[in-house]
Amino acid sequence: MLGCETNTTNYKPSSSGNIHTISVVIDNNLWEGSLGNEIRNVFSSEFEGLPQQEAMFSLVQIPPKIFTDFSREGRNIIHVSRNDKDTVFFEKNKYAAPQLILNLKGKSSKGIIENLKKISKQSISIFKKGEIAEKQKRIKKSTLKTEEFKILGLDLTLPSAYKLFKKDSLNKLWFQRETKKGSVNFLAYTLPVGSKKLDLKRIIRIKDSIGKDFVPGRNEGSFLITEKAYKPYFDNFTFKSFKTYKLRGTWEVVNDYMAGPFLMYYIEDVKNKRIIVLEGFVFSPSDRKREYMVEIEAIIQSLKVL
Repeated sequence: MLGCETNTTNYKPSSSGNIHTISVVIDNNLWEGSLGNEIRNVFSSEFEGLPQQEAMFSLVQIPPKIFTDFSREGRNIIHVSRNDKDTVFFEKNKYAAPQLILNLKGKSSKGIIENLKKISKQSISIFKKGEIAEKQKRIKKSTLKTEEFKILGLDLTLPSAYKLFKKDSLNKLWFQRETKKGSVNFLAYTLPVGSKKLDLKRIIRIKDSIGKDFVPGRNEGSFLITEKAYKPYFDNFTFKSFKTYKLRGTWEVVNDYMAGPFLMYYIEDVKNKRIIVLEGFVFSPSDRKREYMVEIEAIIQSLKVL
């Protein structure tokens, strides 16, 4: 059902739009009805792992009659229209580049809603993948020049605003960039392969032991741990040919009032008999954190094992 078409016109203007923002081209009455509600349910559902609720995507509605010129140059677009046949498909780079347009066509709102439900997970995944690529593209405009990751046999691309904040004798690396209200942090280190089976509880124990030794808080005896009140989102998948465990959730600091979101990839490098750990966490009170977390994942997914 969910195909993809690419427009081959030679010249395309550069697309525009904030990270994780989608323009929705739809009539006002449909946007305010059941179809609009379903689009919001799918694409504005909660972004996982944040301490305060934020939408997965910010949606901007555009009536079809004003979908012209500059408004067509959005990077992410959902285009809803009437059609004699119910169809769903993506188009790439139709009006600008890079650009993804999800076309939802159908005889009625009911038919469009049914098709949207069928392809919701896949379409979310496609838009997310495009946003990671866009964030990596923006990072490459000004990257951090460092040789530190080569000690670990890795290569990672970070924005130039990051600085090496801490390093220990075991080559654990902690990079940090300041924000207006806090900081975005990135950790990279390796561990020997253990004999015990990996699961969520064991990975959290290892994560918290590293936090105790390497990530102190502001007060004496304080250190970073996984927040105990909320179980992290946990998944395992293949990432660049490596078996990988992914944790997304919130952290807190023992003996201090600090907390925020984190994202961690726990990667089994069997050939080199080690675990590669890449983790990012954000401390930015009263500030939105979604884009910071997208940045962290874009950094992690730039990984190259040398």
